[in-house]
Amino acid sequence: MRIRTRLLLFLLPTLIGGIALVSALLAVNWHREMALMGADMRVNLYHEGLKNWETGKEASSDSHSKANSRALEPAAAREDEKSEGRSTSPETNSSVTSGVITASITWIVLSAGSTIVIMIATLFMIANRISRPIQRLNQSALAIAAGQYGESIDVEGPKEIAELANTLNTMSQCLYENINRLKENSLYRERMYGEYECALLLQHLMLQKNIEACRSDAISVKAISFFSETPRGFLLDFPKPETTDQFCIRTAEAKEEGFEGMYELLTELKQTKKASQDSTVPSGILLLDKNHSSLEIKGDPNHPVLVWSYQTNTFLPPGTGPHPIASGDLCFIGNHGLVNLFRPPGALPALLSKVLNVFAQDGLESFVAMLQKELGFILKRKHLEEDIHLLVIQILTL
Repeated sequence: MRIRTRLLLFLLPTLIGGIALVSALLAVNWHREMALMGADMRVNLYHEGLKNWETGKEASSDSHSKANSRALEPAAAREDEKSEGRSTSPETNSSVTSGVITASITWIVLSAGSTIVIMIATLFMIANRISRPIQRLNQSALAIAAGQYGESIDVEGPKEIAELANTLNTMSQCLYENINRLKENSLYRERMYGEYECALLLQHLMLQKNIEACRSDAISVKAISFFSETPRGFLLDFPKPETTDQFCIRTAEAKEEGFEGMYELLTELKQTKKASQDSTVPSGILLLDKNHSSLEIKGDPNHPVLVWSYQTNTFLPPGTGPHPIASGDLCFIGNHGLVNLFRPPGALPALLSKVLNVFAQDGLESFVAMLQKELGFILKRKHLEEDIHLLVIQILTL
């Protein structure tokens, strides 16, 4: 039911009942006054008739003389006297009173009817003035629900409805701005997420894919990786050595974070097919000499290389010169993020020694799994700002 109908149904019965009650009270009051007026008139006529009857006896003696004189009067005078007598008769007075009462009641009824008509027309105009702006607001709200944001609503009406229209305009503008902001944020997040996924995929190609592609009987390689929100590329490659008696392992890290830095690192190092070729990207190179059972470390000193002797259960002294190695020895190569995580120089060897002393005899798989759990436990208490990469290389046969 519309608001106009509700307003009319609510106010009309009250107004019509009030007008009818007032009209009834006025009619009763008029009828009572007219009844009292008619009673007084009849009493006065009765007293006048009684007085005339008493005076008529006294004048009976002169009736004969008056009759004679009246016989001589003209007929017009006698007609005037008869008309005066009729005007003062009781029947005439009662009819006049009834006519006045009827006219008064008719006037009251007409006044009440005209008042009711005027009130109905006024209520109808007021209801239309209220209902039309509300209908426009309803249509505007449906338009906002349909996605038409930012459109201004112009409504003329009472102050409250105008304030409601201004509130809807403010809501529409805020929704428009918020939705645009959400769209921009979603596009930005999709772009960032896409770049992040591409960076992780490229990192997999630079590290894990090369490890899986390594088919050498001389070494076995495992990688432990923890990724941050801003990945930095870390590459493992096996370039061609100068002689067939050597086996080369090269590691390099990107200069910049993200996908662009990884792509630049990958494209530049892929152009150097041999270990002897120079590259502008800093890299570390491990040369394994099978004839002399030695390991030589070249290249970037920022990539620490730790060599664990399987026979002595200790780390070999650091240095770049040839290190004597045997089957079962382990080499550990970390990136800059791992170096920054273990700031004291002896923190990383201490952690590796603790795990090696317990799990070195269980094989490379078990040792790498336990080492990954230890690193994960350490990283839970710290915010990971950089990627962590640790390569574990075991010498198999020489």
